[in-house]
Formats: sequence, structure tokens, C-alpha cells
Amino acid sequence: MIHRPLPASAPPVALILILLLTACQDREARAQNADLTRRVETLERQLNAVQTVQQKDPLTDAGRVTTRAAAQNCANSLTRELETFRQNSIDRLYPTAAQLDLPGACVDLRVNWLRQDTARYTFTVTDGQGRELARQTSQGGS
Repeated sequence: MIHRPLPASAPPVALILILLLTACQDREARAQNADLTRRVETLERQLNAVQTVQQKDPLTDAGRVTTRAAAQNCANSLTRELETFRQNSIDRLYPTAAQLDLPGACVDLRVNWLRQDTARYTFTVTDGQGRELARQTSQGGS
């Protein structure tokens, strides 16, 4: 804002009005600055919280999604193999461990059998650190 000097003959009312206008603008500017400061502080807290979570879990969001998708793909492929074996079996039984080869989709992942027999199965798929990423159970139970 450009201030022009008032002529010496300017009435005191004009001077008072200019001072009041300047004071109002200063108050508004201070209020806006305070609001912006609060917003920046809130954003910084949120950013710190996200960074803390990422430090505790080194997988990035994209990496986490990709790893979970790969685990689910492994679980789906293995389930498909188990169900196909059962459908093609004369006795309608699931394969034993000796009869089963893990699908290629399970490379770099670990399949943990919680239950595997000829009637039912339950397994989990975990990553290298042992975090469960997917779980499948036969329709028949457990």
C-alpha cells in the first residue's frame, strides 16, 4: 500500500480514518498469519505422523500394495490348484503335501499350512519377515 503524505491542511478526521484503516488491515493480516501458522503446524504434525509410520514399516505404500497383491495372487493360484486337483480326483480329495507343487506365483513368498489333509486346508502366505499377507481356507471348514 502506497501512502501519500497528507497536506498540512488535512483535517484531523482524515488522519484518524487513515490510522483506523491501517489498524484494521494490520489486525486482518495478523489474523490471517495466525490462521496460516496453525494450518502449517497441523500439516507438519500430519507429515511427521506419516513419516513415523513409514519408518516403522519400511515398505512404501506402493511396495506394500504390490507385496499384498503378489501374496493374494499366490493364494489364489494355490487355491485353484488345490480345487482343480480335488475336482479331477476320483475320491474328491485334496492333494497331500507330496502330491502338491507350489505355483510359480508363490516364488519369494512363504506358504504356511495351518491345516492340510485330504478333506480340508487352511494356509497363510507371508513375506520374508513373517508378516501374514493372505489367508485361504477350503470351503469345507476350519
